[in-house]
Amino acid sequence: MGQYDARWFSSQAATWDDDPRKVDRARQAANAIAAEVPLDPSWRVLDYGAGTGLLAFALADRVGEILLLDFSDGMVEAARRRIAESGRAGMRAERHDLTQAPLPEGEQFDLVISMMVLHHVDDVPLLLKRLAAATAEDGWIAVLDLEPEEGEYHDPEFTGHHGFRRGMLRRALASAGFGHMTVRQVLQIEKPVDGAPRKFGVFLATARRESVRPSANGR
Repeated sequence: MGQYDARWFSSQAATWDDDPRKVDRARQAANAIAAEVPLDPSWRVLDYGAGTGLLAFALADRVGEILLLDFSDGMVEAARRRIAESGRAGMRAERHDLTQAPLPEGEQFDLVISMMVLHHVDDVPLLLKRLAAATAEDGWIAVLDLEPEEGEYHDPEFTGHHGFRRGMLRRALASAGFGHMTVRQVLQIEKPVDGAPRKFGVFLATARRESVRPSANGR
């Protein structure tokens, strides 16, 4: 995780939503997901690494219940305040780190979403397998993260991933049990690098959890 640990995110939680660019990116991301995934108002959704809930709230009118999970106490507290202030039923925020433990057995969702989380995770294949375990059969995953970059997006001390090549991502999703994959760039994030603005691409990867079909001999 580099210097971007739970304490760092907690320290940012109170002002996270004050940046209108983050709010707009969440809106764009929600629209991109809706363009790729056949959303349904009955669906249960898991937002992993949900932060303050920007993406979850941007999708909320198009789905059913949403569970917001984050490993940062500060982010979870901010999400809970936002849910309470909105008066929305069917949304809750909990603290959980899937890289440390899976969700309780039987907790299943029609759609799993995650935005700008994977590049902070050491073992991406493990996380994707645990997200797959939380995805209902024939359910969907929608993940947004950085296109490959040269290590300029974060501070030099950052020890996470500098984006993801699509072949690696497809292999990890397939190994986790997902199929019917699509990957495309859906937005850009502009940040200053050496005093000059630089744009970094963000992809949306969508996939569907493969059904477990019985074989012809019933096994």
